[in-house]
Amino acid sequence: MKQFIAKHSPLFILAALCICLAMYSENFRTSGNLQTVAGRASIIGVIAIGQLLVILTAGIDLSVGSVAALAGVVGSYAMVSGMPMPLGILIGCAVGAASGAINGLLVSKGRIPPFIATLGMMMAARGLALLVSGGNSIYGLPESLAWISETKHWSIPVAIVATLCVGFALMLTFTRFGRSIYAVGGNRQAARLSGIPVDGVLLRAYTLCGLMAGFGGMMLAAKTGIGTPTAAEMYELHTIAACVIGGASLMGGEGGAVAAVAGALIMYVLQNFCNLENIDTSWQQVLIGVLIVALVFYDNLRKRKAGLLKAD
Repeated sequence: MKQFIAKHSPLFILAALCICLAMYSENFRTSGNLQTVAGRASIIGVIAIGQLLVILTAGIDLSVGSVAALAGVVGSYAMVSGMPMPLGILIGCAVGAASGAINGLLVSKGRIPPFIATLGMMMAARGLALLVSGGNSIYGLPESLAWISETKHWSIPVAIVATLCVGFALMLTFTRFGRSIYAVGGNRQAARLSGIPVDGVLLRAYTLCGLMAGFGGMMLAAKTGIGTPTAAEMYELHTIAACVIGGASLMGGEGGAVAAVAGALIMYVLQNFCNLENIDTSWQQVLIGVLIVALVFYDNLRKRKAGLLKAD
């Protein structure tokens, strides 16, 4: 039971947080407000699932926000140019996957630290988004695109992120690739010696992360109704925060897709409550920052007690 609670602690924290806030605030517990929170958290949830794969390998992807913006701009431009909506979404996702693959090659074959490789992609992707769009937002997107965001109905993006969450959770738990991701993050040298193709695992993890960022960028374009090169700013930090709040270790080898989405929901629940109580947005950032630091401190303390980290 202790192992079960520890593994799924983000879900218990989310449930306890919602119960406490619902008891305190009448506005928070209305069905309309809860639906709004669930719908708006879906975009960060989708991108956080991809970010989780990279974090599990003991890496990090700072480019997901810029890649989401680039995918949104390219996909929007394709649809405005006359391409069908499904094809435009696929093009945006392909742009994201290609960006992620470049990150994976730089990290795995180029031996460039993930922080540097993805930092470079972050700047390059944002610049490309500005070049493609000419520095302007792209208008005239088809109305049918709005169905993948909460613009039409909150349940559609929730169903999308729930399906992706379950799919990636099953992949991480029951497939060889999923187990290899944990192995690479836990001990890369041991994984290599045991026959796991470490470079291939890293390449696929970063490619999938880019794919999720691309799809998240298309969801964001659907939500706003425009493709803008300045979209998804700070999303890289929000997705990292969602994974950490969901229990993922930045040292790799620990975390889950369900927990990452739960971390995104915890962030949005707190932000929504602060908005309902008219708490300044600056204090909201302080609250999220303190929460992240406290959770990382707890993770390190737990590992030191278990002998997984050396005490200085």
